[in-house]
Formats: sequence, structure tokens, C-alpha cells
Amino acid sequence: MESFGTRLRRLRRAAELTQEALAEKSGLSGQAVGALERGDRRYPHRETLDRLADALGLTGDGRAEFAAAAARPGSPAGTAVVPRELPGGVAAFTGREAELDRVLGLLGESRQGGVVAVAGMAGVGKTALALEAGHRLARRFPDGSLHLDLRGHAADPPDPLDLLDRLIRELGGEPPTPLSLDSASARFRTLLAPKRVLLLLDNARDAAHVAPLLPGAGGSAAIVTSRVALTDLPQAHQVLLDVLPEADALRLLAAEVGAERVAAEPTAARTVARLCGYLPLALHLVGARLATRPRWPVAHLAHRLDDERRRLDETGVRTSFALAVGALDDSAARAYPLLSLLDVPELSVPVASRLLDAPERETEALLERLTDEHLLTTPAPGWYRLHDLLRLYAREQAPAGERAAAITRVVELCAAMAWQSMALVSAASHRHDWAAGRWASAGPASADEVFAWLDRHQAHLVTVVRQAAATPGVPPEAIAAVGLGLYEYHRARARWRDAIQVDEVALQLVDGVDPVAAATLRNDLGVAEAELAHGGEAAGFRRSHAFLRRSLADWEAIGDERQLAGTLNNLCFVYGLGDDVDEAIVFGERSLALNRSLGLRYVETLTLVNLAVLYGRQGDRARELAYASEAVAVGEQTGDVRGMAYGRMRIGIVHRELGRFDLAVEELGRSVDLWREAGVRLYEALTLAELGRAHLGREDRGRAREVLTDALELLREYGGEERAAVVRAELDRL
Repeated sequence: MESFGTRLRRLRRAAELTQEALAEKSGLSGQAVGALERGDRRYPHRETLDRLADALGLTGDGRAEFAAAAARPGSPAGTAVVPRELPGGVAAFTGREAELDRVLGLLGESRQGGVVAVAGMAGVGKTALALEAGHRLARRFPDGSLHLDLRGHAADPPDPLDLLDRLIRELGGEPPTPLSLDSASARFRTLLAPKRVLLLLDNARDAAHVAPLLPGAGGSAAIVTSRVALTDLPQAHQVLLDVLPEADALRLLAAEVGAERVAAEPTAARTVARLCGYLPLALHLVGARLATRPRWPVAHLAHRLDDERRRLDETGVRTSFALAVGALDDSAARAYPLLSLLDVPELSVPVASRLLDAPERETEALLERLTDEHLLTTPAPGWYRLHDLLRLYAREQAPAGERAAAITRVVELCAAMAWQSMALVSAASHRHDWAAGRWASAGPASADEVFAWLDRHQAHLVTVVRQAAATPGVPPEAIAAVGLGLYEYHRARARWRDAIQVDEVALQLVDGVDPVAAATLRNDLGVAEAELAHGGEAAGFRRSHAFLRRSLADWEAIGDERQLAGTLNNLCFVYGLGDDVDEAIVFGERSLALNRSLGLRYVETLTLVNLAVLYGRQGDRARELAYASEAVAVGEQTGDVRGMAYGRMRIGIVHRELGRFDLAVEELGRSVDLWREAGVRLYEALTLAELGRAHLGREDRGRAREVLTDALELLREYGGEERAAVVRAELDRL
């Protein structure tokens, strides 16, 4: 494996830098660079790594590999990687010297942190200033730079609790249990206290929106941007941005179109700046348009801007937007407003194609053209973003009669992908009777592929469902189909909070209208509420029990014994989670007897394993093994992968607890493979943890450490803090 010194030398030479030049560019000494290349110093500090990576222009995977080469032996891969999440700054940052100096002065010199709140109207350059300051300050914050778009003025901004969850995990921590806004904010500040991290919190709605996300005492700092002055933040230094002075506006225009063109037509250039309201966003957009038309006189642009109908109110932004959109051909001009209809920050190609009702290849070509026209940006391959002001302008142009139809097409896409996951993961589910093939999809052919699609769109699914429910003309059954179809995905990925938010909206739409859908959604809500309660994220099981008992009553009234058996099994599982073992067994045995009377062998497996667990907790190991073994046998006969995985997991645990470690390793290893095949990450992680303990029982400490490390990695994402803490403690003891 290439040593760090060898890699550094190779990268320096590829950049055509001498050791002295690299030292000067990185702010290190020539002796330090030489020592690293010779191998005299093999494990540089993170700040040194960041300086060298910046000087060498490393990003993405190349930067991660560079940092990994400096990790000490035995350290987890990527230990040396420091999060540097700030997006790239604007290409032509011009002016703002006084404001930039103020931000740098407030945050750059002292070892203590602080908060700077940058306020001003939309398009005035708040984000551009914050990014410019953030990049200049990066080296003063060796523990990383984190970026969040708070979307404070969107119809459905992110929940601060979800944002704190992400920040805590970015810092290597775990959310507290029980989870609340106050406890998560306190955990976040605790993690920040010994570090020097720079936060860029963009687009805050108000002080209350951003306050839980701010650092406390210590060396970390935050730059917050908002359209309103955040005067209610006592710890924040206020920086107010106004439009640019004329001289800076002209410099910005010259940076976009070329200084020689501005110098050749100074009067026309001043007119353009004035008609843009000296607003940076407007100047950037019209400048970019003019730059791609080298034969246009600046006066021609000034003449076009003089039409008041092209301006957005008195700010001048409408002129910029009208000019840009007005230059599109007919097909692009018709399509562009439709791209603004969803309340999500970014659009994938499949979602955009549904908004436009066009093939994906044609849609992607159009999105790329709009990106070239500076009407979209592309934050990642296959994803596209409208600036918030462009979104407002585009929505003004959207025909009112097309809104519901476009949103319906997106909801139907989400429903189709959700039901594709159901078909691939749980083909025998009784809920397919409700769908009756209405949401068939020609999408991904494997569970891994469809789950990956849902993973990529997961952050937007709740927003789409809520917006659809609030949009007259979107069919309620399509919205309900999303919630009903996502059941297996939410369970596999342990996304219980998302499940509750989607299912509650869907239930409001179908309750009293579609009894089957309502009963199924209550069942799903009962399971999700129980999982949150079991993970410490809900106060108790009361809501879960209420949903499931109401679902049971619904199925009894409907007369569907198959669904009744399924809800009885879920009551068995949920009451078991809540330590009411005797009542859980009653529910489970009722479910098992009902399934057997109906001849539904293929749905017995989970009930058999649930009962096996419960009998084991009562100390009846013989019955525990018998029920678990029968679950495996039934699963093999019916092709129930999850049932086989669950049964083998239980058998392996029993063998481990009885000291039969070789048998335990065999059964648990097969269970891990089955859970992985089914895409159920939480139970894959839990089984890996059991497998690690079995290896430890065989006194194979090396293999135990490897397996427990894999389990911990998955539990951090899917398992909750309590489960992860148990495995982390076991690793510490090794």
C-alpha cells in the first residue's frame, strides 16, 4: 500500500509544485513538507492534512483517500477525514469588503467561537458572503465545516429535530434518548464544546428556527443567513446587507461579461445595473446571459431591461428572470414553470419527468439546457435545483389548471416505486388485494435497486405527500397508496418518524371513505409508534396500542380474517416490546391458530418467531427452539426470506446463550445473509451483533471485533443510540 509520504510526493509532482512552492501555498514550512515526504513524520494532524489537501486542490474521493493514507494503523478508515461541507463559492464574488472584513474579524482571530447573523432581502448575496467568509475561515476551524440549508421560507421547512439528528451524527455522536428538541440541542452543544467547527446555517426563517442549532461555549462558530434580522439571538453579531453601491455593481457586471465591454459602453452598463436594482442575483443572471451573447451590445440588454413588465416588483429581479426565461424556446418555456411546483429543494430526473409528463431522457436534456441557461443548478449528478426567487417567478407563470395534474403524476410515481418495493420484498402481503395492480411499475427489478431509489428520494416523500394532500384535485387514493406501499421500506430502513408523518396524512384522507385502507394504515401506525417507543423516541406504547386495537376492531367489522390475523401478530410483537409477555402470547397464539385455520402457511413465520422469543423470555427454551425451527421450515417451503432470517437469528441466539458457539455462528451467519438479501438493515445489524458475541464465545476475538464493528456501523444509522451504545461498550472491552 502506498505510504502517505509517497502519495504526497506523487500528488505534489502531479501539481507541478516544488516542496518550497507547496510549503508556501499550504502555509507550512519546507522542512515539514520534506519530513512528511521522507516518512520522518507519517501521521500529520488533521489541520496539516487540510492545508495540504487545499493546496493540492483535492476534493471528493481523492481528498478522502489522501486523508486515509495518513491514518494510524488500526484506526477506522476515514478517521482522519474532517467534514468540509461548504459548497463552492460564487465565481465572481465582488464588493462587500466591509461586510466580509467584519465577519472575518468577528470569527477569525479569537480562539473563542461566536455567531454572526447575516440578514438582507432575497438575492442580495447573503449566501455568497457567508460562503466566501466560510472558505477563508476554514483553516481556523480544524475540526470541520458543516453546511445546512434550513429552507426557512419553504412551505415545509426541515424539522429542527431532524437537522440536529444529522449534525449530531456528522460529529460522530448519537441522538439522545428520549429524543426531544431540548435534549438533542444539548447533545449537539456538548459534542461541539471541545471542537472548533464552523457551521453555515443558510436561509433561517427566524431566530426560533435556528436557535437550537447554534453552538454554545467553546471554540465553534456559526454564520447564519436569513431574510430577516435575527435580533432575538442575543449571542449573534448582526451584519445587514443592502444592495450593492453602483461602483461594486458595475465591477460585478464586468466580472461576468468582461471589463472591456463595460468600459466600452459605460452609460449602458450603468443603466443595466440600475434596472437590476443593484441586486447581485439579478446582475449575475443578466451578466451570464450577456456573456453567452458576445455580439449583443450592452445597450441592447439595457433596452430589454427597460420594460417594467420584465421586472419582479421594485427589486428589479423580475427583469432578470424574464430575460432569462424569455430567451428559452417554446418547449423549455412551457416546461420551466412546471419544475417549480413541488415544495422540495431539488428535483431528480425521474421526478422532473413526471412534472413535465415527458420521457426521462428528454427531460434530462432539457434540465441540462436550463442549467446552461443559469436557470437551474445541479448540486449532484442527476439532481437539479431552482433558486427560491426563480421558483417564485416560475410559479407565477404556471397555468393554474396544470398544478394538480403535475403533482398527481409525481405522487403516482412515488406510489409506483413504493408498491414495487412491496412486490419485491413482500409479494404475499394481503395489502396487494387493495392495490389490485393499480400502482404497477416497470421500475427496478431488485429490492436493493428500488430501496436505493427510495433512499435517494426519502427526504422529499413526506413533503410531497403533505403538499399533495393540500392540493385540490389530487386523488386521495393515490396519496394513500404512497403510505400503504412504503410499509416494508419504512420497516427495513427503520424510518419510523417518516412512516408516521406519511401515514397520518393518508389516514385523514381515507378515514370514513375507504375502510380497508384506514384499517391498514392504523395497523402501520401502531407498529411505527411501538418502534419509536421501544427505541426511546416516544413516551410509551399508549398510541401504538390504540392504533392496533382500533385496526383489530376495523378488521373484525370488515370481516377479513387474513388481515385480522396479521394485526393480531403485530399486537403480539408490540405487547412483547412493552414487556407484557402474557398478553403478547395470547395475541400471537390467536394469530397462529387463525392463520392455520385459513391455510395461510406463508404468513405464519413471523408469528412463530415472535412466539419463540416470548416463550424464551418465560424460560421455556425447548418451546422457543421448536417454534423458531418451525418458522425456518415454513419459510423454506413458502420462500419467506425474512421469516427464515428471523427464525435462524432466534435459533442462533439460543445456541449462543446455551454455550453452543459453533452452532450459533453457523445459524447467525446464515441469518445475516438472509437479512441482507431482504434489505432489512436494522435486523442485519442486530444479527451481526449476536454473531460477534458468538465469535467471542469461541474466543475468536479478532473476528468478533470485525463483526461487532460492522454491526455498530449499521446501528448508528438504523438502530438508535441505546442499541449502538451496547455494541460500542462491547468493542471497548475488546
